[in-house]
Amino acid sequence: MSSLRLLRRPAFYAALCMILVIAGASLPAVASPAVSAVRPIELRGLPGAPQSAVYGINNDGVLVGSSGTEDEPLAVRWSPAGAITRLPMPSGATVSEALDINGTGAIVGTIDSRAVRWNPGGTITRLTVPAGLTESYAIAINDKGVTVGDALVAGSEDRYHALRWTAAGAATDLATLPGADNTVATSISSTGFVGGYVDVGSLRHAVRWTPEGAISDLGLLPGGTISIAWGIGPTGTAVGGANSPNGSRALRWAPDGRLTVLDLLPGGTDARAVAINTYGTIAGDASTSEGHRHAARWTEGGVTDLGTLPGHLASDIYAINDRGVCAGFSFDVNGDPHAVKWETTNE
Repeated sequence: MSSLRLLRRPAFYAALCMILVIAGASLPAVASPAVSAVRPIELRGLPGAPQSAVYGINNDGVLVGSSGTEDEPLAVRWSPAGAITRLPMPSGATVSEALDINGTGAIVGTIDSRAVRWNPGGTITRLTVPAGLTESYAIAINDKGVTVGDALVAGSEDRYHALRWTAAGAATDLATLPGADNTVATSISSTGFVGGYVDVGSLRHAVRWTPEGAISDLGLLPGGTISIAWGIGPTGTAVGGANSPNGSRALRWAPDGRLTVLDLLPGGTDARAVAINTYGTIAGDASTSEGHRHAARWTEGGVTDLGTLPGHLASDIYAINDRGVCAGFSFDVNGDPHAVKWETTNE
């Protein structure tokens, strides 16, 4: 598991582990994997950096993420051709992560556990939070400059409030469910829909916010305790994952709330959908018959195993653009992540 990105935070790390690990008997796969015409391309990290990962990509093919060591990742940007640039930090800062990029080139992420936006002109904007909140994380940004993320409740180790920042930087505390202990925003669409999850007691519920801020509970699988909306499209279609007594599954929620359980890879027991583009193509990861986790893509033709870099055993996707380019990382034999994009070939 990569220690890069905010997955190191308890709320995100626990959510990912529970979705991928809590599983009983497998549910049968209902489709064979589509024939892949996609190949992984490694994106070189900073000189001497053992780890790198991509978390965001825009429609121009510019990618953002982190490169560095386990304890000191640094925010970076890759050009479509793969040239890497380290993003600036204020004097004295030590850790940074770039988590998303929009069509104008604005990038959001964190510097020393504070939400920031790197503006196209090279300046950095600190995204402030409401009173009573401390550590903050800017997770996603759309082309209108609206950003979502969350911030830690002061005095707490793992209670978060989901936030939305306007392009001007004004923060709004997003609505939550009755009895909620924790609220996290994971994604925002071009039209302002927001995906995420809410903890209520021992249960974690996938939720969706409308552009106006109204929240809806997307529910759980029968017998399950966890669901998360990781990605969201322009019409409000959300994608994510949930556990159940029969395994953890990748899910798609239609705008009207109708649920579709996405296919597993043959012999696999678990899957998770993370991102969806304007055309409805879904990206995420799924377990193979050998028990490894591989980057995966879902289209109308079924599920495709996108594989790993040569010699690697596992891979994850965290973003997809409207050209179908997926981005994430591939794990080497030492468990270190290497930044990767998956592009369609002419084969």
